[in-house]
Amino acid sequence: MPQEFARSERVAQTINRQMAMILRNQVNDPRVSTLTITDVEVTKDLRQAKIFVTSMKDDTVDVKDTMQAVEKASGFLRRALAQVIDMRHCPNLLFKYDNSVSQGAYMSALIDEALNKGKD
Repeated sequence: MPQEFARSERVAQTINRQMAMILRNQVNDPRVSTLTITDVEVTKDLRQAKIFVTSMKDDTVDVKDTMQAVEKASGFLRRALAQVIDMRHCPNLLFKYDNSVSQGAYMSALIDEALNKGKD
């Protein structure tokens, strides 16, 4: 018998897809519209969604300024999400910056540097 996913996981996947489209198509602020969603975690009671975002545009992005812009737009984002998901209550959205992509690139650069020094 196949293992079924919890409802919170299905809701998280739906929020991930829909929020990505909203960020791409409906947000005018370039600090927010260039963000990429890396993960979404939804509580078991479906009342809160933690959305992890990162910026793939530039390494020098000002994280504090970007997150302030996201928090300012969170009401708009929640309303836009409520219009496209089929739920009685739209979860509260909590945005967190995910620096794992930049950390991974940094670690990869360090490894490459160490390997290149070993060849010399």
